[in-house]
Amino acid sequence: MSPSLELAGKRIHIVGASGIEGTGLLLYLAGERGLEGLVAHDFSADREAFARSFHKTNTAWNEKQRTQVLDQLLALPIRFCLGEEYLDGIGEADVIFASQNWFNYPANRPALDEAIAGGSEMLGILDLGLALFPGRRVTVTGSNGKSTTASLIAHLLRSCVSPRSRVLSSGNERSRQAALRDMETAAPEDFAVWEVSNRHLRDRTVAGDVAVLTNITLNHIEDHGSFEAYVAAKSRLVLAPGRGGHAVLSAIDPKSIELTEEVRASGATLWFFGAPPLSSSTDGHCWIEDGRARLRLPTGLELDVGEVTALPLPGAHNRLNLQAALCAVAACGCTDSASLSASFASAPTLSGRLETVAEKDGVRWVYDIQATTAVAAAAGIKATGATGQRIVLLVGGEDKGMDFTEMADQAALHCDVVLALPGSGTDAFLSSLRGRCEVLHCPDLDTTLKRARQRSRPGEVVLLSPGCAFFFRAYIDGGPSFGERVRTMLALTSHDPEPT
Repeated sequence: MSPSLELAGKRIHIVGASGIEGTGLLLYLAGERGLEGLVAHDFSADREAFARSFHKTNTAWNEKQRTQVLDQLLALPIRFCLGEEYLDGIGEADVIFASQNWFNYPANRPALDEAIAGGSEMLGILDLGLALFPGRRVTVTGSNGKSTTASLIAHLLRSCVSPRSRVLSSGNERSRQAALRDMETAAPEDFAVWEVSNRHLRDRTVAGDVAVLTNITLNHIEDHGSFEAYVAAKSRLVLAPGRGGHAVLSAIDPKSIELTEEVRASGATLWFFGAPPLSSSTDGHCWIEDGRARLRLPTGLELDVGEVTALPLPGAHNRLNLQAALCAVAACGCTDSASLSASFASAPTLSGRLETVAEKDGVRWVYDIQATTAVAAAAGIKATGATGQRIVLLVGGEDKGMDFTEMADQAALHCDVVLALPGSGTDAFLSSLRGRCEVLHCPDLDTTLKRARQRSRPGEVVLLSPGCAFFFRAYIDGGPSFGERVRTMLALTSHDPEPT
């Protein structure tokens, strides 16, 4: 464990105790490690409100499991600061563990700022997990594609590492979290793949052995204050491995290219994806040539890794994600081209990323909730439109200072109608769309789905690809899932064909 994470005897406070990260930290630190004197802070007014918040957030467990875990959590020797006691004594903490989004809650400011300025160390579950892990650590970030790329890396590693090695993965998806106990008990020959949010990089460095940056586009200005600060946050990931480590960069993304010399000066071995190398290059490269993925190792050895049409994930953006993933696994020492190629066809589809949730009367309903940026939504619209099917597009949410030009251009090209839910991001998108296709404004998701059913025709796709922030929180969270709403509206039963 890193010296800064030797926690025995320290005054430890956990902020956001009912959340996924807070729960995992408390169960590990107090339950597994037996640390005493932990203080857990939560917005909840009392124990009953804490239980409700816990059940709402920790959905990776079923209800029975949540009840058991909650009972276990509340039985631990932890002091809970709820309601009016929230953040009591936080300035006395040696270490504060907080969720990656702590700074966006007004109640946390200025108390946590003052505690940090006074010498408290701010950490997250990611810092602890990577410090505990003795094997090869692969970290992945980017404005777009990081979830899919991280998932592909884990999948490819499992296809070619020794049977004695385990591959653990964690990320922003609630159901995909590596337990801290598993990180601690891992072996040196194991691998950990961790998707890293921009928020965690806002004021901290994340120490990985192989760091992947998919791209940097205009995004998350609300978290960082400026695009320059956002770029600086993302760059911290690929600057961290240093000598003996590896950094994977896009060869076609302008902001990533600008980081090349700084990353090279850090001493890391460089890998590039998305374009063929110059003959003189001594870096690693992955690119697509005649429909086949090719790898050139820093040693100069070239490998034919297989036919990319075998990949079940649609779109040019997913072919880029595959190339980034191949660079990462090659940096981990996995260069068996036959094993890698054989794994393409079984690559997992990311939940909520161009996921078909229903099909009836010749209309396919696709859930693309992962597309919370304009660039990601543009890629999803383009990939769906490339099938030749016209699109009924559902959008909505809040603006994060993004450029909606490409998303609007793709919508104008492939969509017959846009159904728009309220939000500042919606307004920005429609401004870029400039009336190039029909727009219908809808007050809520259920109304939107009914109108989508009315407007769709056989052979078309109804695509929810919001392109904006906070769609899930505003229109889905706390109620039935998107798929459940669609299937209920379509009156699909267990005898109807399953979506493919």
